[in-house]
Amino acid sequence: MTSTGATPAAQAQREETESASKPRRHLEPAHLVILLVGLAITALSVGPLTEIDSYWHVLVGNEILSDHRISGVGNAWSLYTAGNNWATSQWASEVIMALAVKWFGWSGLMWLRTVLVAALLGLLARSLLTRATPRAAALVVAIVMIPAVPSMQERPMLASFVFLVWLSGAAYDVLVGRRTPPWWQVGLLVVIWANLHGLWVLAPAAFALAGLCLAIDRDPASRPRVRTALVLTGVAGVAGCLTPLGPKGLLLPFTFSSATAQISEWQRTTPWAAGVAGLLLLSAILIGTWARQDRAIPWSHVLYWGAWTLFAFLAFRNVVPATLMLAPLAAAAVSRQPRFARSPVGAPEQQAILVVGLLFAVIGASWIAIQTARTDPLEKSEPLVIARALADIPGEKRVFNGYNSAGVLAAFGGDGIKLAIDGRSDRFGGDYIARYVDAMDLTGDWQQLINDVDPDYAVIASDNALAHELATHQGWTLVMTDRHYSLLKAPAGPPLPNR
Repeated sequence: MTSTGATPAAQAQREETESASKPRRHLEPAHLVILLVGLAITALSVGPLTEIDSYWHVLVGNEILSDHRISGVGNAWSLYTAGNNWATSQWASEVIMALAVKWFGWSGLMWLRTVLVAALLGLLARSLLTRATPRAAALVVAIVMIPAVPSMQERPMLASFVFLVWLSGAAYDVLVGRRTPPWWQVGLLVVIWANLHGLWVLAPAAFALAGLCLAIDRDPASRPRVRTALVLTGVAGVAGCLTPLGPKGLLLPFTFSSATAQISEWQRTTPWAAGVAGLLLLSAILIGTWARQDRAIPWSHVLYWGAWTLFAFLAFRNVVPATLMLAPLAAAAVSRQPRFARSPVGAPEQQAILVVGLLFAVIGASWIAIQTARTDPLEKSEPLVIARALADIPGEKRVFNGYNSAGVLAAFGGDGIKLAIDGRSDRFGGDYIARYVDAMDLTGDWQQLINDVDPDYAVIASDNALAHELATHQGWTLVMTDRHYSLLKAPAGPPLPNR
């Protein structure tokens, strides 16, 4: 299936890739399939807010807008003073989210999510159609995006998915010898990306990986591409440091990995997880296509696939980025199969496809807009009732809270609320989070942790061992329940207002 990347094999591969991806202006039925898949996925992403951290992202954005600083934000609602110098790494996304809520209420985050999902799908389709046949592009769009629907949340990482579509195409072009983006374009896009989300570090990593794979291939014809990859790696690395964090932004992956061992999306990926289906299917199709090909496959392609697959299995949150990065390689490979060749149709059929496509686009976009407008953005926000009850209590409220409840409590718990923990894992660090998680199961020094926090109230999941212990043996009073959460009052806590 593979070779050492001899020049004839690699040259044949490049010629074949260029031939398969040469753009055509005529429409095919596969274009309609891409549109329908895109509309379906966008429709599936419509719904109330589900990302538990969205709420505090908005609060951070509001502080940035009012105080014009990114360091020391979010201290007002936190009892953890050791992280008071914390600086956000995604300030631009948080400002945009705050403005969306300011202008459109909490529904603004739903609209922002819908716009980003539509942009992601449109750019992915365009990227694949310039590098593969319409049939292959339709297949890969479906494989990549359908399993990724649960990841289409109102969070800064969604902006990174959009930039990853561009990066996947640019890195693939370096790998196969297509025309690469100019250095200034790479620099500009990475600067914007770096101020939106920390996943920008994949840009220099992707170009460096493409260059390394080509160097290992030892094809003399690929030497100019190796130099191009090195230049783009340097440009992307420097551009990503043009943020308020500066060069510290390069260390974000290490900062988060050391603080997120207790967080599910940072756990090692298991092959049987539902969200991994797209990656596994894409890899199976790619390997099957290579196996049936009568020409040698350059080692650079195999190594490139292997590196991104390994990256995907390091943490569950890496699966969607890795799948997006492999999409152009898989689509181009599938294009070389006879059944995925272009399917020219006559002028009347093209006109029919255009009319039907426009009709579906109008109907689909209208339905998505109506459903978004009719959806209560806070329908799934927990524990919203408890948060509003706390907001009615005057003065400062010191709350020992569950990790997942922090965003809603901070946003709706009133001006005086102070939380023991929230979703800013890099602010608290891995040791504190592990200690906190242990406390919920009554392991470790849980009693000392509560004494250190000195809370007036606790808002924790009702089925946690800690909730039962506090109410049954520690003299705490169960005030109310809100779906999965309980509000408990400390024995010496302030009196509750009449409601």
